[in-house]
Amino acid sequence: MSASNLNTNLQGIWQPQPHTGSAAPEAALQSWLNETGLLTARLRSICAGAYRLEVQHELTRNDADGLHREVALCCGDQLCIYALTDIPQGTLRAHPWLADLGNDALGETLQSRADVSRSAFEYALLDSASLPVRAAELQTEPAWARRSDFLIASATVSVTEIFLAALADCEQQPRIAG
Repeated sequence: MSASNLNTNLQGIWQPQPHTGSAAPEAALQSWLNETGLLTARLRSICAGAYRLEVQHELTRNDADGLHREVALCCGDQLCIYALTDIPQGTLRAHPWLADLGNDALGETLQSRADVSRSAFEYALLDSASLPVRAAELQTEPAWARRSDFLIASATVSVTEIFLAALADCEQQPRIAG
């Protein structure tokens, strides 16, 4: 399973640059889409003590498909980024700890490992009707997303991150010293 096969219900035209025809993300969102560091760290820095990660769904699919996980990255009551992770069964066999992430962020867990690399991002402007249910409840307009694969040694983990409108509100709030 690779990012190109990830979450086929997320209907959009995936491309190597974040633009689609005349639609392009605003500059502030563009910086999030191109962020190569940890989204959790960046969101935590603007939300101070109000950052939290909520696991929305985590289910093991049949033996061939592996594990599907959905998490919400929140700033206070605002759901800012919705992330979907697909971990193939072969990757789970090689790295069983991936099934036990709980409330830990995948990126933060992977950053301490020397054997991890990440593929280039692909981007799409997703129609709100194709978003996961929890994200669609909060997002009535299309949302920008990016997807990529993490490689742990030779094992693949596919991730899609959807940037919701509330992210702009979080960035405009004054920072609280922690």
